[in-house]
Amino acid sequence: MDIHTILVPYDSGHRGARMGRGPLHFGEHGVSHRLRAGGHQVSEVTIDVPAAFPTEVGTSFAVYRSLSEQVRAVVAGGSFPIVLAGNCGSSLGTVSGVRAASPNDHSADDSPIGVIWLDAHADFNTPETTTSGFLDGTVLAALTGRGWGALTASIPGFRPVPDAHVVLVGARDLDAEEERLLASSRVMRVEAARMQADGARASLDPALSELARHVSRVYLHIDLDVHDPAEAQANQYAVPGGLAAGTVRDLVRVVAERFSIVAAALTAYDPTYDDRMLDVGLKLMEELASSC
Repeated sequence: MDIHTILVPYDSGHRGARMGRGPLHFGEHGVSHRLRAGGHQVSEVTIDVPAAFPTEVGTSFAVYRSLSEQVRAVVAGGSFPIVLAGNCGSSLGTVSGVRAASPNDHSADDSPIGVIWLDAHADFNTPETTTSGFLDGTVLAALTGRGWGALTASIPGFRPVPDAHVVLVGARDLDAEEERLLASSRVMRVEAARMQADGARASLDPALSELARHVSRVYLHIDLDVHDPAEAQANQYAVPGGLAAGTVRDLVRVVAERFSIVAAALTAYDPTYDDRMLDVGLKLMEELASSC
């Protein structure tokens, strides 16, 4: 497989800080070499958006626009993008770039894309409901067309993903407004406890069967704090009750059996927290490469 690893070393508009350090850490510790050792052709690129005065919202959306263009070029060239990003907001650029691409790079591909989103959090607040003001806590809502309308429209290829095309896996740290918004949506949810009890295949089957009625290709989004911090802690936001690393790798295989995974992302890794997450992430990328 021809793989492009795209490093997006930004957290809240700041380069190389906190979770923005994670993509660089993966790069420095041989992710491309590991994938080449598996027989893959690998190219690596880093997204950089110079900003004299970085701002969380403005700089972040500039990053998403640049990422969309990069992903569009990768997909149009027939390669598989693995995005390593500080924040989950990279999904806005990645999904938009996939949708902007086409085999001959001349017109947008309008075939629908599903989203399978692994995260300890739902990221389903809106600018009107958030009390933290953290942009990344609103991005799955934005991806489905809730909030940040003018800025999402500025991303090349952006179109909202219908709720029914989204499966949220492992979310367990939600506030009341997120619960309310999700309950009123058509987003499908698979609880972490069910995944651990029943295994990836059995627990995902109802949601994936429903998703397959609408789409044949998906974007696989893995916020690394979906993992249980007792096994490996991704960042300061990690909470107990998450998935084992083996369960997450099983999920990749199950999804790849049923859908074309057209892009994937690993996000939200702060290497100052837990050295064990480096190995978890590297093995997960190897699984992505071999399964996809």
